[in-house]
Amino acid sequence: MKKTLSLFLALGFLCVGLGFGQAQKPSDLKYPVLKYEPPDPKAFRTVFANGLRGYIKEDRSLPLFNITAQVNFGKLYVPKGKQGLDAIMGETLIKGGTKTKEGSVIEERIDFLGGTLNFFVGERTSILSLSVLSRDMDEGLAIFFDVLMNPEFREAALNLAKRRMIEQLRQVNDAPSQILSREYELLLYGDHPLTWQPGKKTYEGLAAADLKAVHAKYFFPRNIILAAAGDFSKTQLKGKIDKITASWANKTLALPAFGKQFPAVEPGVYFIQKPINQGYISLGHLGLEDIDPDYFAVQVMNFILGGGSFSSRITTKVRSNEGLSYNQGSRFSYRWGFPGIFSGYVQTKSSTVGYAISLILSEFDRIRKQPVDDAEMETAVNYYLESFADAFQSSLATMTNFANLEMTGKPMDYYKTYRDKFKAVTKARVQDVANKYIHPKKIAILIVGDWEPCNKGSDKFPGPLDKFGKIHRLSLIDPMTGEPVKTP
Repeated sequence: MKKTLSLFLALGFLCVGLGFGQAQKPSDLKYPVLKYEPPDPKAFRTVFANGLRGYIKEDRSLPLFNITAQVNFGKLYVPKGKQGLDAIMGETLIKGGTKTKEGSVIEERIDFLGGTLNFFVGERTSILSLSVLSRDMDEGLAIFFDVLMNPEFREAALNLAKRRMIEQLRQVNDAPSQILSREYELLLYGDHPLTWQPGKKTYEGLAAADLKAVHAKYFFPRNIILAAAGDFSKTQLKGKIDKITASWANKTLALPAFGKQFPAVEPGVYFIQKPINQGYISLGHLGLEDIDPDYFAVQVMNFILGGGSFSSRITTKVRSNEGLSYNQGSRFSYRWGFPGIFSGYVQTKSSTVGYAISLILSEFDRIRKQPVDDAEMETAVNYYLESFADAFQSSLATMTNFANLEMTGKPMDYYKTYRDKFKAVTKARVQDVANKYIHPKKIAILIVGDWEPCNKGSDKFPGPLDKFGKIHRLSLIDPMTGEPVKTP
């Protein structure tokens, strides 16, 4: 009995001790420092037959085989008059079949294997991806490279894709956010391959010969980088891929040259009429490339300004304090080889459009004139340091990141030095880049909304909108024709 009582007393004291040691609030919680060092890309780089490059990693954790092919071809390389070819290729590379197999046969076989096979065309790169069980690797590889090397773009699949794309054009202007994105890029970049849009006429004019010509020009070993991970032997995988691609001939390719000089945009308000009860707004100008040495300081600055979700200044001011919006912030977008766009953005009811714009402009001004505080800096820098490992959560993601580094010409030690460059950002640097890359006198404000209530404003912040600069009334463009929409 005494032993039992002693045991209960000991347990009681232990529980009390643990209770006193518990954190009283979330800020008291302490975690060990996250330590992660990215692997060296050179350890995974492999060169296959005919100069086909790849990043390969054995991963026995699951009985899977994953592979992607990143091709140096995208929307940007589509010639004028052929807009939409990239979207049609994205729809038909697989569904259009190969020289020996119908697209439906390929898709049914992949489904039978319990795998996936997908193809996507982006702005400057295209990606074919395959995932199958490791026991089906040989058959998966055969299908993967057959699609990559020998697409047929059969007429039935092509015609179906064209009808689908044309039908999507009819719906584009239903979404104000899509109008805003499309027209803001056009405003800042002007008439440039970055902004060329497909229409009904260009889709209808595309033929299988156009797709085959682009495929023949861009899809060859030296213009492709593989990424693969899974339950396999690296040596055996190399032998299998070498055998499949041994006869795949290279081409001589001169990539199109694109200018980086864009038209000077007159500051002011650009308004597109759409009878809705909210205003969709972007305000800013061109930004910088992600290879710029200032990139890391700009990321920290923008996190504090409007990119840091609920902790950012714009969200605090526009949403938390004023209750004007659920969608607001700032961003520096980036694109390979070109300056991206700096913009503040907000979606708010028509009567508060002017007020929301004024609040965002005041935050642009504040981050240029006033140093950020220690807590803001700590939150911003720690976000990038602590989220760094997310890019390497899977073996395939790691290999894909390495392939992307080589495709875009970034140094192979990019990830090794990544965190140190964020740690080096100071409060003074944040203010420096804010002044360097935010130009209040160059701000172009694009609004999609209903003119009368937006221009009138509210009692708290009455209009008119011309207090922000000269008003430019823009026509809403019909994506089907490329011409202004006819208003009743």
